[in-house]
Amino acid sequence: NPDYAYSRPYEGGYNVGFCSSPPSPTGPTDTVSMVYSGTTYEWDAYGMGDVLENFSLVDQHGETVDLYSFCGRHVVIAISAGWCGPCRSLAAELQSAQNAYRDSGPGVQFIEIITQDNSGNPPSQAFLQSWASEYGFTDIPVLGTDAATSYDHISMILDRDGYIPSVWQLDSSLEVVHADGGNHDPGSYL
Repeated sequence: NPDYAYSRPYEGGYNVGFCSSPPSPTGPTDTVSMVYSGTTYEWDAYGMGDVLENFSLVDQHGETVDLYSFCGRHVVIAISAGWCGPCRSLAAELQSAQNAYRDSGPGVQFIEIITQDNSGNPPSQAFLQSWASEYGFTDIPVLGTDAATSYDHISMILDRDGYIPSVWQLDSSLEVVHADGGNHDPGSYL
């Protein structure tokens, strides 16, 4: 849609949508905490009903992808790391879920965000490409964070329990309808 600034095609063939105007983000409105080794850690995080702010991260093709490109679609975001076994198990299921739900309801787009490679470092472009290849992603963006956007931004505001994978579901207006509870099946929300 030429009237929506974020609506553009991507090399990865993602299920781009559009809205009549960009969403009105709420910012993270919840404060969550966890206790680790006797110390309580607290941070701001998104919660149910919040509308995410746009973020732009580089995908496995080297393109900058905007979250708002998927306005009008149901979006499932998985926050993962290369060293995380449960994250890899989830990644193995995502393309089949994308295939099953791509055209359901308003259309679905899964997004994988990798915060660290196998060694705990920010993921390189080669790592994002290998992740996409290993899990057969044909139309799922694998987005990488760098040291500046990892735990200081994306990983924390999309984390409610301190563990990964973090799975989020957003409705077609990018409002949070499922917050970090593990459910990656959009069928119950469509």
